[in-house]
Amino acid sequence: MSTTTITFINTPVFSPASSAFVADAVSTVRAALSRVRTFLTQSAEHRERAYEEAYLCESVDRYDLEFRMRELARANPQPYWMTGLGR
Repeated sequence: MSTTTITFINTPVFSPASSAFVADAVSTVRAALSRVRTFLTQSAEHRERAYEEAYLCESVDRYDLEFRMRELARANPQPYWMTGLGR
């Protein structure tokens, strides 16, 4: 009966993560939790209004602003009595 000795090379099974990777992972998780918190605390109307305001703020001049306002008005039609045109 022969005995065989096995020698292992000193390599770790799991290498420790770099600090940059850990920092990126922490910031990603923190951003995701922030978005979830915002989603749960704000109403749908508030989020929609914030989206529309941000969209309108991206306009470059008055004509672009008016175009974007008409575009939003067409996307979200209101009853005639809310527009002021039904007098």
